[in-house]
Amino acid sequence: MSQEQVSPTTIYNLITMKSNPSQRRFAFIIGTIVVLISLLSVPFVRIQLVELQAYQPAIFSTVICFELITAYVIYSQFKINRSPSVLVLVAAYLFSGGMSLVYILTFPRVFAENGLFHAGTQTSVWLYVLSHTGFPLAIALYMMIESKFANVHYSARTAKRLGLYTLIGVVFLIIGLTYITTHFKNQLPIVLSQGKLTPLFIYGLGLPMVFITLLTLIVYYKRTKASTVTSTWLCVAILASMLDVAIILCGGGRFSVGWYVARWNSFVCANIVLAGMIYEFTKMYLSMTELFQQVKDSKDKYKVLLGESQLAERKISEQSDIIERMLESSHEAIIMCDTEGRVIFTNRRVEHFFERPLESGERLSSYCLGMKTSDAAFEEIIDAYFGQAIPPFRKRISRLTSKGETRHYECYVNPISGETEGTLRGHLVGFRDRTEEERIDELKNEFVSIISHEIRTPLSSIVGFIEILATRAVTEEKRAKYIETIHKESLRLSNLINDFLDLQRLDSGRQEFHFQSLDAVLLLREIVEQWQGKDDHEAELHTATERIFIQGDEDRLKQVFHNLISNAIKYSPGATKIDIYVETDNGKVLIKIQDYGLGIPADALDKLFTRFYRVDNSDRRKIGGTGLGLSIVKEIIEAHHGKVVVDTELGKGSIFIVQLIEVDTE
Repeated sequence: MSQEQVSPTTIYNLITMKSNPSQRRFAFIIGTIVVLISLLSVPFVRIQLVELQAYQPAIFSTVICFELITAYVIYSQFKINRSPSVLVLVAAYLFSGGMSLVYILTFPRVFAENGLFHAGTQTSVWLYVLSHTGFPLAIALYMMIESKFANVHYSARTAKRLGLYTLIGVVFLIIGLTYITTHFKNQLPIVLSQGKLTPLFIYGLGLPMVFITLLTLIVYYKRTKASTVTSTWLCVAILASMLDVAIILCGGGRFSVGWYVARWNSFVCANIVLAGMIYEFTKMYLSMTELFQQVKDSKDKYKVLLGESQLAERKISEQSDIIERMLESSHEAIIMCDTEGRVIFTNRRVEHFFERPLESGERLSSYCLGMKTSDAAFEEIIDAYFGQAIPPFRKRISRLTSKGETRHYECYVNPISGETEGTLRGHLVGFRDRTEEERIDELKNEFVSIISHEIRTPLSSIVGFIEILATRAVTEEKRAKYIETIHKESLRLSNLINDFLDLQRLDSGRQEFHFQSLDAVLLLREIVEQWQGKDDHEAELHTATERIFIQGDEDRLKQVFHNLISNAIKYSPGATKIDIYVETDNGKVLIKIQDYGLGIPADALDKLFTRFYRVDNSDRRKIGGTGLGLSIVKEIIEAHHGKVVVDTELGKGSIFIVQLIEVDTE
């Protein structure tokens, strides 16, 4: 037997549905009316009334229909809870309905003179006895099984099979009893003689039937207290069945007051449970209709709310995606922490800045090990902040990378407030890379130092010699020498200012280039001739051919090569020669300026063409310069779609190679 625990929700099961006081009160009124009618009829039970031949067939037709319908309704409840006790109740009403059917079919002068199935005068009476005895016994069996197997529930498959077995069993029982009372009619004890009940019926059968039914009613009511819908109306049905037999025992023949009242009680017994169930079914249907409407309304509201919720969810999701993309595309490393300093969210910039990922749940102070501020270790400041020892701050920090480079950052920390005033949801920590700013600051300081030196030096010379010429009498030879020095320093100062102006024009994009076809050999020859003998250096030009053409701005290219030749002479103080080569290579013109001087350190090569950069070497510091020349050279050459590279060896000199595009003039 397949079993399961009783479901706590039984509102749709009439067998277990609790009855309310009004239902019990109404059942009590019906029961009282049945009792009063029966008691009031007792003095008049033997009085004969008008013979209504159709009364008994009509009554029993409804009785049979009601009992079979009741059996079906109870079976529908059995399909819900699948309890064995309910199946017994189904069998009771099937038996009562079936016995009522064969009773009316075998009753004399209803369908045949002596009844159908070759019935005798005793057949219908014995069927009546068996029917009215079987019903209370079935109720007693129902109580016993309900008490013993209250928590037993069949599986759906088992319940269906047992329901079929019960129907077949009841049908065969009715057939068997009918067969016995018809085919053995002459052997049956006589309980009806000349239309009157014999003492055997009254004392041997009738009174025991009344006692059994009354005892069943008392026990059933005591056990159930009429607490359910079914038990309430079943008490009335048992009462009506008992009164039916009791009225019969009081006497009265066919069509007497007692006979009519007894048939009335049979009618009440048959339909009262069905009527109660139909009434509850109607109430249940109305409740379910209201519930369905509420569910339908709720469903419509739910659809509206679901649509609004989905729309809001999409908007929130879109906003979250936008915020996340904004955070991911930020140039700052952004970290969100809880109130204890544990990480909740980071963007990818964090790993890019600090060379390792920051895991969710990790303490920020642990991640910041190795970072420094000007006055303390940064992790100590972070711990102090999350410990509420210091307020929100903005600090400059630095760290050493795995490559040995020093990176600089600015860190700011702000609390995130909740919706309620005074509540704290977490903290937002941001890191901004300011390494480039530090480099620019260094360049700016270098620039100021260079400018102060490079401008002050020629100005000092100019002012000094002018003061001498203005206040002293000097020889003509010295005057000429002083004026030459003033002119030289003025040119130096002018060139310095021109470098700054060129740089500004290149930065702003206002530098104009006038491109034309130029003979590179001729251009370099003119420039080299201007540098012959300068600072005791000889410049020699080497060319593969006499004419090599390029497309360029003559003035700007002269500025480039003058700068490079000047540097070659300046940074080869111990040498007396520089070489200039003009070559071609697969559509390119290569112009090389080679010196035999100091050379350039390897660690300076990647910064050589940046502005204000000067190689940090005492020998070169004495030579001077602004650090702008090579940056201007690079920008002019790149504007000509070329490039400039350097090949150098420390202590042996350098070769600056300018690559330009060769053009065909033919």
